[in-house]
Amino acid sequence: MGIPILNCIGIWGVDPIGATGALSHHSPMTPCKLRKRPTLRLRLRTAWNADELDEALASGADPLASQELALRAAQLVEPGKRTELAQSLELVVEQVVAGGPSPTGPTILRREPVSRNRSGLLALAWRLRGDGLQCLPGLAMADRLVGFGDSPLYMALGPLQLLHRIEEILAALEPDWDGVPADMPRESSGK
Repeated sequence: MGIPILNCIGIWGVDPIGATGALSHHSPMTPCKLRKRPTLRLRLRTAWNADELDEALASGADPLASQELALRAAQLVEPGKRTELAQSLELVVEQVVAGGPSPTGPTILRREPVSRNRSGLLALAWRLRGDGLQCLPGLAMADRLVGFGDSPLYMALGPLQLLHRIEEILAALEPDWDGVPADMPRESSGK
């Protein structure tokens, strides 16, 4: 189990980050490893392993377990990264609504799932732009949705697969998320 206070953006530092949604790299609680500029070697390892690091962070890994996880976590919580993710989702919706080829290249989107989940994708983009708390597992999941070819944006077998992923990401962005998808049956403790 990771350190809970490090899994949400608004709690990384002592300053009132929750109001701005920004991570202060110089706050007293920020890891010493991230106070100075990471080495080129660390940045390259982090970029090369972004998929695995995002998967680990989405699963609730402690962001301070390694330098790579700490750097990837810091990258994901940056307001610019959140804006980039939101813009990407909005562009996907625009592209599918317009029905034309991708303006950025030969991106292969699953048009039917995207078309049927426009409102969910736009809600996710709106949530990523929000100033409230943004929990790290949800940000890692959103990055995987947008940036990796095995996500339901590109490989969905149907609209429901993308819908479930969107709902899971929206839930994971919330500070009180327990890691279990909302539609998963829960075991009752009183047998």
